Parts: sequence; C-alpha cells; structure tokens
Amino acid sequence: MARDYDDERLVVVEQGGGNGVGMLLLGLAIGAGAALLFAPASGRETRERISREARRAGRRVREVTDEFGERLADKAEDARAAVDRRVDRAKGAVNSRVQAVSDAVDAGREAAAEARRDIERAVADTKRAYSDARRAYTDRVRTDDVSTRARQEPPADEHPAEG
Repeated sequence: MARDYDDERLVVVEQGGGNGVGMLLLGLAIGAGAALLFAPASGRETRERISREARRAGRRVREVTDEFGERLADKAEDARAAVDRRVDRAKGAVNSRVQAVSDAVDAGREAAAEARRDIERAVADTKRAYSDARRAYTDRVRTDDVSTRARQEPPADEHPAEG
C-alpha cells in the first residue's frame, strides 16, 4: 500500500538571531532524515525523494546564505558610512582648531607689531625730549656764563687809568 505524498512542501523559515542559519540546517537535516526513515515507500521512491529533498535543501541553503551575505554587506556599508561620518567630523574639528590657532598666531603677530611701533615711538619721543632738555640746559649754561662774566668783569669805563 503506497501512500500518495505531496511533493510540493512549503518550508517557512523565520529569521531572527545570528545562530538561526545553523539551527535551520540542523532542523532540515533531522526532519528530512526522520521523514525518510519512517516513510513507507519503496527503495526507489525513497532515493528519489531523498534526491529531491536534497536539491530543495541546497536551494534553501543558497537562498539563506545569499540573504545573510546581503545583510552582512549592508551592515558593512552602514559601518563604513558611520566611520566616514566620524572621520569627517574629526577632520572638521581639527580644521577648526587649526584655524583658531592660526587666528591666535595672527593676532599675536599683530599685537607684537603694534607694541614694537609703540616702543619705537616712545624711544623716539624720549630721544627728542632728551635732546630738547640737553639743548635747553646748554642754552641756560651759556646764558648763565654770559651773565656771570658780565658780573665779574668791571665795565670798561670803570678800569683805573694807568698813568
């Protein structure tokens, strides 16, 4: 008595954790083996069914590995994009710091140049003031010498006549 089996079986696989592929394959192997061992069929029918189920399992394994590969490629692309974003943010922060340091150096140079101009101006003013003071002193000394000599020398008509 041979039973009529439905050759078109539907296998539903729920995708979840990362270990699901291994468990799926193990379940397929155990289920196919148990079904074949307990099925009342002739040797030829059993061999054909084994062959057919092996092909189906092979197709399903390829589908699952393709899906897994696609998900892995998507995750790798997401990771690459995240790294690129972080690198861009880091570059922006470094460029910002470099610009801030460059601005500070420029401000320091400008302040140093202004300080130098102020010092040069102060030195010139000091030299000018020293020169003016020296000139005034020299003029005063000359004026004092002339008035001192005038006081020390008797006037020309005050000299006793010799004779």
